[in-house]
Amino acid sequence: MHDLKESATAVAADLKAAALTTGDENLTGTRGGSAHRPIPPDLKNRFLEIRAALFARGLYDPILVRFDSATVPQAPMAEIASQLALVAESL
Repeated sequence: MHDLKESATAVAADLKAAALTTGDENLTGTRGGSAHRPIPPDLKNRFLEIRAALFARGLYDPILVRFDSATVPQAPMAEIASQLALVAESL
């Protein structure tokens, strides 16, 4: 669990930095999964691995799901980064 916490904290920081440099607030109405995210593929994959590990441990967060949702509006990366940091802190 300690490794998961460290990894989640690192990914949250990287997402926050990516949000500051690329911005993605114009995702409103996009419902195409994470393809519209202006972030490097490795960061996207790291986030998805962290989220899957959290889900496997029974930790579901509705904000984190909105990273690549095709059924509800996607959340901005800054919001996802903040929420992931909060989840990591609680581990």
